[in-house]
Parts: sequence; C-alpha cells; structure tokens
Amino acid sequence: MVMYMTDLYETEEKIKDVVMLAARILLEAGAEGTRVEDTMTYISSALGYKGSNSFVTNTVVTYLLHNGTHPRIYRIQTRDTNLIRISETNRVSRHIVSGELSLDEAWEKLNYIDEAIDDHPLPFKALAGGMVGLSFLYLQGGMMIDVPTAILAGGIGYFVTEYISKKVETQFIPEFIGSFIIALLAAFGHMLIPGGELSVIIISAVMPIVPGVLITNAIQDLFGGHMLMSITKLLEALVTSFGIGAGVATVLIFL
Repeated sequence: MVMYMTDLYETEEKIKDVVMLAARILLEAGAEGTRVEDTMTYISSALGYKGSNSFVTNTVVTYLLHNGTHPRIYRIQTRDTNLIRISETNRVSRHIVSGELSLDEAWEKLNYIDEAIDDHPLPFKALAGGMVGLSFLYLQGGMMIDVPTAILAGGIGYFVTEYISKKVETQFIPEFIGSFIIALLAAFGHMLIPGGELSVIIISAVMPIVPGVLITNAIQDLFGGHMLMSITKLLEALVTSFGIGAGVATVLIFL
C-alpha cells in the first residue's frame, strides 16, 4: 500500500511537471491564454485526471491536478513571440493525448524545446524587420526613392528594440527607444534623399515593432471568454503603442 501511494505521488508530480513546463513554454513564446489552458486540460485528461483545474494570466500560471493535491504556481518572467516553440509544444501535447508519448518521453521533448529551440539570430531578425518595412512601404503606395530609408530604418530600429529588450527588464522602454531611432533615421534619410513622404517611411519602418501578435491574442482570448487575459494584453498593447508613438513624436517635435 505504501509503495502504491509512493508511486502514485511520483506519477502525479511528474504529470504536474510536464503540464507546467508545457504551459510555461507556451506563455513565454506568446501563446494566448485559452490555448495554454486547453493544452493543460487536454494533457491532464489524457493521463486520467479529468477534474484538473488551471488558471492562466500573461504573468502567472496556476494548476491543480485534483482536489487532493497541492497546487502549482509559476511566475512568467519573460514573454516573446516564438511560433516554433508553440508549434512544437502543441505537437507534444497532441502526441500525449493520442498515446504516442509516455510521460518521461514528453518530459524529455519539452525540455529539448525549452533549452535547445532558440529564436532566430538577432541580425537575421533585423534583416526580416527591414523587409517588413519594405512590404508596408509598398502597401502604402510609397515611392521607390524611399526604399533604402525604409529598409534601414526598419531593420536598425528593430535591432535596437530587440537588443535593449534583452538587456533591460523594464517594459515599453525598448519600444520607445526603437521608435525614436526609427524616426531619427527616417528623417535623416529623407533629408539625404528628398522627394518621398516622411510619414509613409516612418509608418512603414515602425511596423516590425508594433505589437500585432499581442493584439491578435487579446482578441482571441476575448472571443474565448478569457476576459482578464484579454484586458491585460490589450492594456499592454495600448501602452506599448503609446511608447512607439511617443518615440516618433519626440523626433518630429524637433524637426
């Protein structure tokens, strides 16, 4: 009897470890709250615990396997957008539900996702940011003469924003500085190569740092009935957008 209780306790602790790790990876990678809670419920149900409870915000994960066990609480310190991590974690979850993975195998795969699957290198992301700026310049009917300025401003601005966000824990400061640099480069480029539209260049170049995924996730959580998560993400997106606008306005005031 004692051996059975010990084995049951160890199994339940391992289940909680797997569920919490999956939830942490998803939230830190930018997944919406409804996805995270559904994933935790699916894994628990597949492993025989259909009465589990989970509650997720953008900063905290709370999980209860059943009424006779201690709850788990984890504070989310960092948040980013990494669709590869979300996709791979969802794949592990589906394999657990279908019975293709054991608990230990799922734990190993989730640890691999957490430790080995990293984001793209910052220079590559900066290049992609420049291409995003170029795309929005085209969508807004920008002029060919503004292409170099939009690419450089978008790429360098995104690089600065990402670099500062890794060094400074304070929210919204990286976006303010990044948008300030973008507006400064756009104004300088417009002076060197006149003839285009400064407003179109700035709008195009700031698009890589606009919190589009955050807004999309907030709307998804709203439709999913996760009101607290939706409101906090909308507020975060609002303040981030304000920081971007303030950085651009600071430059334009002195022009």
